[in-house]
This record gives sequence, C-alpha cells and structure tokens, in this order.
Amino acid sequence: VGNGLNFNLKFDPHTLRGPEGTGALQALIRTYFSRGGMQVQINVLDPSVLIEARNKPSLYPNLLVRVSGYSAYFNDLSPAMKDEIIRRSTLAGR
Repeated sequence: VGNGLNFNLKFDPHTLRGPEGTGALQALIRTYFSRGGMQVQINVLDPSVLIEARNKPSLYPNLLVRVSGYSAYFNDLSPAMKDEIIRRSTLAGR
C-alpha cells in the first residue's frame, strides 16, 4: 500500500461475539497486513453504552472513544461531539 494508508474499522460489539466473530476479525486483519497494510484502527462501540454514558457520565469516567485521528475520554467531549460519536456508532453496525 503506497504512502502509508491507514484502515479505520468500526464494529458493533454484537458482530464480534463468539469464535466466529473474532475469527472473522482476525482473518480480516491478517489479510490486510499480508497485502501490505501498514496501520489499522479498530473501534468497537455499543451505542446503548454511549447513550448511557452521555446521560450518566459518573458511571463511565474512563470511557475512551476514537474521535478523528485521536482518542479522548467521552466525558471530556462537548455535547455536540458526544452526539456525533453516538450517531457514528449507530451507523457502524447497521
């Protein structure tokens, strides 16, 4: 892969459940790197957890999320950014 592309993946946790789900993810990552991939960023988000964290932040003080090229504590994000992360997570698994 020329010029160092990175590969961003987002999954709903339900898609990775059990040996079949984790095996499929493992095969995907191995294939990517065997074909010259250089970097992969994986985000596994449950939208219901993010919504609960937005509504009850004290229950999730250490929840880290990928924003856009960096990770941040969910509670440190603005309300608008929290809503955007939730919106993105609901699109990832559908």
